[in-house]
Amino acid sequence: MAYPSPEAAGPTCIANISPRERRRRLAFGVVALAAGLAVLVVLMVAGADRWWRLPLILLYFPAATGYFQWRDQTCVALAARSERKLGRRTERIEDAAELAQVRAQARRVQLKSMAVGIALTAVALLLP
Repeated sequence: MAYPSPEAAGPTCIANISPRERRRRLAFGVVALAAGLAVLVVLMVAGADRWWRLPLILLYFPAATGYFQWRDQTCVALAARSERKLGRRTERIEDAAELAQVRAQARRVQLKSMAVGIALTAVALLLP
């Protein structure tokens, strides 16, 4: 059986954050999601109008961002500043190709996060 070459699968992920930084982003995402779910439950129990659930996107979007930064090993803020933090110190990304790849990864993180944030908010709006 022939396996596709790595080049055929698309560009390689270039991490711009360390495993420690990734764990921090995942923890933030979990806390933001838990807060969003808690607020949703409170709104539902209180019998608040469904439209009061719309601001939940302000919790769901960051929650998804934290998750996708963890999964994709890409910090959006560092990518915007042309930086990486693979150890204790932040350093500049000098290689143009590497920077372009990291910025493309950051854009994908933002797009996926927005899609998930909107989807979770829509589900919250549809709940009784």
